[in-house]
Amino acid sequence: MSKVIVLSGHGGWKLGDRSFVKVPARCSIKFFTMNMKTLSDGLGGDIDRGSIAGLEPDQEAGPFHSIPDMTLTPPVGLNIRTPDPATWHCLRLPCPLPFDNKNIQVTISAGYEADLSDLFEYLAPVIERSDSVTFLWAACRAIELKKAGGKALGVNKLQR
Repeated sequence: MSKVIVLSGHGGWKLGDRSFVKVPARCSIKFFTMNMKTLSDGLGGDIDRGSIAGLEPDQEAGPFHSIPDMTLTPPVGLNIRTPDPATWHCLRLPCPLPFDNKNIQVTISAGYEADLSDLFEYLAPVIERSDSVTFLWAACRAIELKKAGGKALGVNKLQR
C-alpha cells in the first residue's frame, strides 16, 4: 500500500551540525517551493489536504537522497486545511501513531518543533508498514542564518 504524509506548519532550515538528512528507503519527499523561499498560505492549504493534482513540485528527492534537515514548527497564524477524515488522519505531534491504511497530515503542537530527521524516525513504524510513502512538505523553506534582535535573518522571499 502507498501512503501520503503531509507535513504542515511553519518550516525553516537551521544551519548547523545536523544540516542534512537522508530520505528513508521506499520514500520520496516533494517540496513546492525552493530553498530560501516562503510558501503562500493558500498554496500551503491545498498541499495540506493533499490536493496537488497538476501541481509540479519545485524539488523532489527519492530514497537515500540527502536533503536539508528542515524544521517543522507549530502553524501559528496559518490556515491549516484538513483533508477528508474518511481517508486521512490529522495528527498534532506529539501523539500516538495510527495503524491503518489512511494517509496522514502532521502538524506540531505549541511548544514543540521537529526536524525532518526526527519526523522520519517518529514515523518509521508507518514507513515500515507501507510499500511506499510520499511526503509532501506544506511549509516554507526559510533559511535561518542567525538571530539578531529576536528576528531570524536570511534571504527569504515569497516564491508562490
